[in-house]
Amino acid sequence: MPKTTEPGRQFESTLLLLLFALFLFTSPFTHWWANGQRIWFLPYLFWLLIILIGAWLHFRFRNHDL
Repeated sequence: MPKTTEPGRQFESTLLLLLFALFLFTSPFTHWWANGQRIWFLPYLFWLLIILIGAWLHFRFRNHDL
């Protein structure tokens, strides 16, 4: 039996992903990972993490497309 989810859950999950991305890229936390002594591709890893979470959310809630 397929698992059903509430229609509002997709919006909440997307909003949480957006807030996580805002925190990651616009907070004082940025100074830590943008430090020149860190590995150069760390920002790209964070973007990849955001993209992978977004793709996972898309596949999780794909039955609720309009």
